[in-house]
Amino acid sequence: MWDLTEFRKELKELVNIDSCSSDRDDVARIGELLAGKYRDIGLYVETHAGCTCIQAKTHPDTDFDVLLVGHMDTVFPRGTAGKRSYREDESYAYGPGVADMKAGLVMILHLVRKLRKTNPGLRICIANDGDEETDSILSYEWLKELSGHARYAYVFEPGRPGNGFVKSRKGYLGIEIDFNGISAHAGNAPEKGASAIREMARWITELTALQNLEIGTSVNAGTVNGGISPNVIADHANVYFDVRIRQMPELLRIKEKVQELQKNISVEGVTASVKYISEMTPMSPTEITDRMIEHITQKAEELHMEISWFCVGGVSDANHLAGWGVPVICGCGPCGGNLHSEEEFLELFSLENRLELMFQVLADLSV
Repeated sequence: MWDLTEFRKELKELVNIDSCSSDRDDVARIGELLAGKYRDIGLYVETHAGCTCIQAKTHPDTDFDVLLVGHMDTVFPRGTAGKRSYREDESYAYGPGVADMKAGLVMILHLVRKLRKTNPGLRICIANDGDEETDSILSYEWLKELSGHARYAYVFEPGRPGNGFVKSRKGYLGIEIDFNGISAHAGNAPEKGASAIREMARWITELTALQNLEIGTSVNAGTVNGGISPNVIADHANVYFDVRIRQMPELLRIKEKVQELQKNISVEGVTASVKYISEMTPMSPTEITDRMIEHITQKAEELHMEISWFCVGGVSDANHLAGWGVPVICGCGPCGGNLHSEEEFLELFSLENRLELMFQVLADLSV
């Protein structure tokens, strides 16, 4: 029913092309390859050079029934594909981005190829962005515009081992803070200095104290820098916070604390500059997504498959879509694990089941 030999051939082709988010030319090569395949099956294709994005529709209509989302970029630098090219053993495939999420890109392609024949009236839009691994900063406005025309969305991030899907994701806030103080000799004239590190330490202590794991809020000072020597009062320091939340009011609580700290610097002579790097709302279940979950579960039962549902801390384009009000399910791609590492793998035995299940779901969008 599904040509898995062709699937694996196309997957190998994609994996063996580097597409690190920072290398726009490499990402564009993936886009050109996919655009050609979309045109071959008769889709209306648009390329967006500014954000290195590909849009492909089954119909010329402005609105569509379903948005299928997959990112073309990976976290691996140029040259990785040559060092760790695509390979398989009896059960798994390996290579940079093999699960996250080049297998998802190939899955979308195979699904649409078949749906074009079996469900010609289904209005599908494929959205392939090129910077998801860097929070979709370049593709944000493009995705937002597309989202306003979709009834439903499915994001083909890798499924979890055990035939798992993602029903919720935490929200995210990245905060970078620069502290500027006054340098002085730590032994001879400490009274002349104003330690940026000392002020930074206070912020780290007070912001991390806001962590509340019981309600899903974590606050992590992930990187810190400062000073030039132990015998010099530090005139500069920097910290980057990673904040994850399940409830939107938590973002406001964190931001209010940041404002309070900035207005009440404890070390005289130090100033603090705050930059919110990225912000994503949580992907939380709604009445409509609950029905989408029931729909997938029902189709799985009809196919005699067992599936599982996960609430995860990582973010994806599904966070953006949920924030814009689009009913969305994530983790719809083939299953894999050890993402963003040299041990990343794809479960080859998940391919046929995931293809058939998502085909049945998309062919019957009656939710």
